[in-house]
Amino acid sequence: MRFALNSSLIKYLNHFSLRDVFALCIKLKGMIYLIVAIHLVIIIRLLKPFVTIRIYEIDFSRIGRAEYANWYLSEKKQGIHNGKYLDFFYFNTSSRYSNKQYIKMWRRELKVFPFEKLASAVGRLNRKIPGYHVHEIPIYKILPELDDYQIIDGIVLKNHKFEKRLQAVLNSKHPNIKFTSSEEEHGVRELKKLGIPSGSSFICFHSRDSAYLRTIDKGHNWNYHNFRDSSIQNYVLAAEEMAQRDCYAIRLGSIVKERIKSSNQKVIDYACDGMRTDFLDIFLSSKCRFTLCSDSGISSPSEIFKRPMVYVNWTILKNISIYVSKGLCIFKKFYLKDEDRYMTFPETMNLELGGEDTNEILTKLNLELIENTPEEISDVTIEMDERLNGSWVTTEEDKKLQDRFWALFPPFKLKSPDLLIGANFLRKNKYLLS
Repeated sequence: MRFALNSSLIKYLNHFSLRDVFALCIKLKGMIYLIVAIHLVIIIRLLKPFVTIRIYEIDFSRIGRAEYANWYLSEKKQGIHNGKYLDFFYFNTSSRYSNKQYIKMWRRELKVFPFEKLASAVGRLNRKIPGYHVHEIPIYKILPELDDYQIIDGIVLKNHKFEKRLQAVLNSKHPNIKFTSSEEEHGVRELKKLGIPSGSSFICFHSRDSAYLRTIDKGHNWNYHNFRDSSIQNYVLAAEEMAQRDCYAIRLGSIVKERIKSSNQKVIDYACDGMRTDFLDIFLSSKCRFTLCSDSGISSPSEIFKRPMVYVNWTILKNISIYVSKGLCIFKKFYLKDEDRYMTFPETMNLELGGEDTNEILTKLNLELIENTPEEISDVTIEMDERLNGSWVTTEEDKKLQDRFWALFPPFKLKSPDLLIGANFLRKNKYLLS
């Protein structure tokens, strides 16, 4: 009887491939996570009278998402998240392209739920029960939309949660993450390997292209992000200008379309020279004189380490990084082919770009986005360098142009006082303010 039973079992198991067994194990694991998650959610709800347990996910497959954790820690320094709260973060690190050094540094500063998939199951289950928002860390975007302003009897009132968040970030004078002493020593050694002598100044630069997203998720159509792309070759003039000023220029990027074209030994194509590491990505971003970049998540480490920022080829005006400690920004131009003219800033602010229908919108309006020229990028780079060394002179006309630009935004538009639009760009494009 036992032999017959064993034979039947063996015959049954023979129908399973290794793939079937693996899939079954994953399902069983998922069921275990679900059962444990149910009990954890019940415990979380029962403990609410004594302590409010809150959770939040950070997707580290996109380096820019760490800003949410940065805003949270800045608020915590200001006492905003203190009280009867026990907050846990869980990290989505499913992509093999997640920066391991960055994750390690955030783990040192945040309470991190140890089991990523279990935490994810708790988060999903929690959202199915009424009152779930109480148990989620309130990490909304720092940038208010027009809908976020309250209008009562024709009077526009600020939404104070955005003001509090921005002030918390600006009042946080020191980075919320840091390197250990051994990491600092390792970084100095790695800079020397890159050919940067000890004590030498350097900037970082980067332009967004489609290579990264197409690599990390080949099954998804990411083309609706292409409106943010720009040619890295248009940044070389600025990099070489900084080299003339005795400052190295290092091109960032983990997965990029093309190499830069420069014979200047102080212009280093770190993204393509085989020296790139997760550690150096963060170390370089944190130690540079400033970062020159387009609208891309790779700006996040430099922003978090409070480095000065130069944004070029920016597209969505109302999404400017209003929280940077010191920044300059210039924009792509929107050319209306049917009307043979450029859209003004007020017109472009009404465009809802960034969603999956972005390319349809651009096609319907017959719009062409014009990248910044090498000269425009070089101008704003020089401006930042001279502002930092104290030699830049702001004219009365510059002040008036800045005021006119920021007056285009909704009432009580919040921003860092040290975020400005490139002076030469505004001088040469006054007509876009109309």
